[in-house]
Amino acid sequence: MATPPLPSYVATAAVVAAVVACYRFGVSPAVRALARRPTPVVLGASVAVIAPLALRPPPVPGPLHWFIASVIALLTWRGATSDYNVTAPLASQRRSKLLLLLLAVASCLWTPALLAWIAVCCGRLRSWQHHAMMPVRLLKAYLAWFLVSALFAPSPHDSAAALVLVLGCVSLSHYVKPAWSKARLGPRPWSWAWHNRTHYLMASAYSWGWARFLPSRRVSRLLRRARVLDRPVNILTMLVEAAGLVVFLDRRLLIATLVATALFHVVIALASGILFWENATANLGLAVGVGLLSDTGGVSAFGWPAALIALCVIVLSAADLLWQPWHLGWWDSPFTARMHWQVETVSGATRGLYNDYMCPYEREFGRVEGYFLTDEAILHGHLGIVWDLRRRDLLVQAGSDRDQLRALKQTYGRTHRDEERSGEHVAFLAAMFTRLNTGTPKSPLPRWLRHLKAPGGQLYRWGDLPAYRGEEPVRRITVRYVERCYLPRTGDFVTLADHVVREIDLNPPALDRSTPYAQDLR
Repeated sequence: MATPPLPSYVATAAVVAAVVACYRFGVSPAVRALARRPTPVVLGASVAVIAPLALRPPPVPGPLHWFIASVIALLTWRGATSDYNVTAPLASQRRSKLLLLLLAVASCLWTPALLAWIAVCCGRLRSWQHHAMMPVRLLKAYLAWFLVSALFAPSPHDSAAALVLVLGCVSLSHYVKPAWSKARLGPRPWSWAWHNRTHYLMASAYSWGWARFLPSRRVSRLLRRARVLDRPVNILTMLVEAAGLVVFLDRRLLIATLVATALFHVVIALASGILFWENATANLGLAVGVGLLSDTGGVSAFGWPAALIALCVIVLSAADLLWQPWHLGWWDSPFTARMHWQVETVSGATRGLYNDYMCPYEREFGRVEGYFLTDEAILHGHLGIVWDLRRRDLLVQAGSDRDQLRALKQTYGRTHRDEERSGEHVAFLAAMFTRLNTGTPKSPLPRWLRHLKAPGGQLYRWGDLPAYRGEEPVRRITVRYVERCYLPRTGDFVTLADHVVREIDLNPPALDRSTPYAQDLR
């Protein structure tokens, strides 16, 4: 692809600057305000304000139009098929899901409707969560580009190039920021790549509830083999994450990097049970869209001037001045302390209550929810992560020595006990299972379509007990505090603490095998 003359890049840079300014000071504040109160009147008024701009639609490159439509469909699938919060009125949730579907179709055909779609998706259906942030930001950036293009009518080439640059910067800034965070963890920029023991993340994920259908001995053998790959994997991770700083030098480099990030998410999911399927799918779609652009469409989006423009945007986003990607930089440790939920059914069976059943709150119940129920001092974050290399080394050194762990808790630990949150949590669980016991539907999908539900992002669906799937009513919920540690020297997984922190007794209906409830769930 020939490099266009410098003046064409100046025009592209002006459009990019206008788009990111519109994103930061126009679209983003409007979405936040609308998401707080997404009422029909407010949504209608907001769409009406920008509707006249659709009278002069900007030239949308065909492949990128289909990419935007695919992202809308992706997030609509997630929002429309997620379970109900059965503690809240179901009628309003059904209306919100139906409204999301209607607005998705409208947004693909008429761009102003996208503002209302984003507000409903982020507000009523709680889609503004970590794993969906990047795709939502892609749509916000597209809406900002639409407004700028409709208002100022730049040339088709400059407009297309600006759209490619902005969408690429939004996506890749979510990887550059974590690379920067990892580079700041140690005394040198390469300290994380050289000293992090990434196979500890695999061990902690297994303790947390990922792939527990595998025998611990097999997992130990896998970890022994995986530890020799720590440094190569760490170095490759930082290279993929930092590649966004230079990818706009050439279109092929951008496509290759987007595909590499998708493969990167596959590796993360297999190793840790953290599934960024929204990000991976969006990046693959963007790679296809960029690859299908004509030679003239977006030509000034590549070359060294374009790379400088993109570098400025990505640096500003990494500094939280445009959008705020997560840091995602830490040290992995082999020690985990987690809250576990289990239920006792009316027939006396004990089942594990895993995070997938707790949808639409599967993310909360897959992470660190419940620490406020215990007086135990917590040493780490999700999956045993810490932000201090010395603390990681002390945890490894302590191993299964309870006295050393007790001393570490006293020195570094923090108690999260909160009676108000504990009361709210108990009330939520009691209300949820009381209503489920009486037959309140949990899924918006009929039973024969539930395999079409969008996947979750926290795959901790296994544990010491068989999973509860609603087979029969629940009479008791038990919350346990469990500490587990992987011992690198021996390859053993040991349980260091396991005690009950709360029991919630319910009054379920008597189980009658002739009732519709039992017949439906058998």
